[in-house]
Amino acid sequence: MSLQNRAAWLMAKESPMFTVDSAPHTTPSVNEVVIKTKAIAINPADAIYLKSVMLLKDYPAILGCDVAGEVVEVHPSLAEDYSVGDRVIAQGGAAYRRDGTYCYSTFQEYVVVRAARMTKIPQHVAYEDAVVLPLGMVTALACLFMDQTLALPWPLEHGEKPGQGKTLLVWGASSSVGSCGVQLAVHAGYEVVGIASKRNHEMVKGLGATACFDQSDPNLVEDIVQSLKGKAVMGAYDAIHDDETLNTLCEILDKINDRRLIASISPGAEAKGTRGVKIVTNFAAIGVESDIPKLVWQWIHRAMENKTIKYMPRSEVVGKGLEDLQKAVELLGQGVSAKKLVVSI
Repeated sequence: MSLQNRAAWLMAKESPMFTVDSAPHTTPSVNEVVIKTKAIAINPADAIYLKSVMLLKDYPAILGCDVAGEVVEVHPSLAEDYSVGDRVIAQGGAAYRRDGTYCYSTFQEYVVVRAARMTKIPQHVAYEDAVVLPLGMVTALACLFMDQTLALPWPLEHGEKPGQGKTLLVWGASSSVGSCGVQLAVHAGYEVVGIASKRNHEMVKGLGATACFDQSDPNLVEDIVQSLKGKAVMGAYDAIHDDETLNTLCEILDKINDRRLIASISPGAEAKGTRGVKIVTNFAAIGVESDIPKLVWQWIHRAMENKTIKYMPRSEVVGKGLEDLQKAVELLGQGVSAKKLVVSI
């Protein structure tokens, strides 16, 4: 018997409202499972799509990138790895489709999930906490560890710290993708210097950063350059969408005169480098074959099991049910700081 699915549909590119209605149920293909959604995290891309700033190819559409839930169907190819009833987190999105359907988008009650973009979560972790991680971790690993971006070495063996003695600068360290990047870099042994709003400095240091600077400080450039003097700076990670931050990071790296490379999450940032600083983005790593994502997902699972990972930015549950996704996306569009909005399902 086919499961009865529902989704929050974006009916047209000019529509600012979701319509909750029935949706196709898609069975898992090779290396896929289907999960029953338990929690959905809201991301900036969701608010951008709703405002029609960034358009999808086909409508009606289903949005959503972050999901936590319970496995209800398993393709035979994954029978040794997953079972019905497993609790998982996963990264999906409207960019992934099968036969024109938005089966991988997360704003629905049943989501098809690819094994390469998911991991199990322990019983002691709430769905609403774990769901803050997937997209942030995937974006951060793409910026930091892929050959097309900063190409920082990832630990290949337990206890290995390839980043020891090296420093990484992270702007937007309290954001979702920023805080995930801080944790990944610290795990790999890098000294992380963060930049964030002053009210979020303790949070950033709690993630493992050795220092954090106020992004609004007029002496920011001089203070950071002074603090990094004599250190082996491996470049910078720009975890927010802002041309001014890119300009400032270029100035900092120019004055440090070490590795002149920035990895940014901002589309089109490649053309905005100044002072001889090169800018790359996570989009350069899309579709690239690599073992790094698998290794990072494995680490996320171990870190949840041994309670060494931080579920940051902290989740704030703002509703329950698909009908509350509208409110959640609108709240995100108004601006949030050091938290991730979540809807329980």
